[in-house]
Amino acid sequence: MKIAILTTNQVDDDNRLVEVARAKGHDAFLLDLRQFSIELLPNNPEIYYQNEVITNQFDIVIPRLNVSYTDFGINILQQFICAGIYVSESPEALRLGRDKLKCLQYLLSKGLPFPATAIAYTPEYLETLVGHLKLPIVVKLIESTEGTGVFLAKTKKEVDNLCKTFSLAGVSYQIQEFIAEAAGQDVRAFVVGDRVVAAMQRESQDDDFRANVSLGAHSAAVGLTQEEEEVVLRATQSIGVNIAGVDFVRSSRGPLLLEINVSPDFTGKQGLETVTDCNIAAAIIDYTLREAKGFYREQTLTVALSRQEEELLCADG
Repeated sequence: MKIAILTTNQVDDDNRLVEVARAKGHDAFLLDLRQFSIELLPNNPEIYYQNEVITNQFDIVIPRLNVSYTDFGINILQQFICAGIYVSESPEALRLGRDKLKCLQYLLSKGLPFPATAIAYTPEYLETLVGHLKLPIVVKLIESTEGTGVFLAKTKKEVDNLCKTFSLAGVSYQIQEFIAEAAGQDVRAFVVGDRVVAAMQRESQDDDFRANVSLGAHSAAVGLTQEEEEVVLRATQSIGVNIAGVDFVRSSRGPLLLEINVSPDFTGKQGLETVTDCNIAAAIIDYTLREAKGFYREQTLTVALSRQEEELLCADG
């Protein structure tokens, strides 16, 4: 098959997907999302790359989109879907994964565990909520990534200052319960389809309460309990995402979900492939190929059934 991997940074992860797909005998290419354009015509959704039509040149599209390109990326993916091309993630799942608060609301509707979280339109209405969560609390941007935009406030004054700063900047934020026993530690579970293919524990190497590898945390392979695995899989199923990194902390109350990453990294010295010795890229490519084949079989069957119905109607007529 011919595979398009939509990238916005051409990081090592995206190159790994190309490498593995080609090793399996498929044509795979990195396409920079910023060089796409689309044209909406009645019954003819055109897709351009570097001003050349590519509407029917690919069988599979795998999105690997940075946060700041989510909206445009979703528009491009929807155009591929309109053209009848298999896309590994639905635009709805990607949008939900990027909206951390709305994602938590979906988890809440499914009865899944996560730290208590609150939001208000203006800082003045957060005072009561802060009292409910108890200090210290975490203040984070709704679109925070890799630990950036996440702060630990130890006093009400610090909370007020952070919230007013975010409000002044016109960005959305939330406050969240701080899980003291898990400070500086969390677990990243990598989900492909209906299974967890690998997991690692990340631990801060200083007094930082965040455990992001990008901030210097170290990671090591870890096994999940049955409860943890069930919670992780139910989390991805709740928003309909197929490939994701699910972060959670091990608390005195059991696993508490932090977030679902819809374009997760997996390479690098402290990355999942290295520390778990699991071929994450192969798991992604194999899953995508399998799902794409099922998608096109169903399309073929649908067309065949439609033709049969037309022939029967003509015969009856």
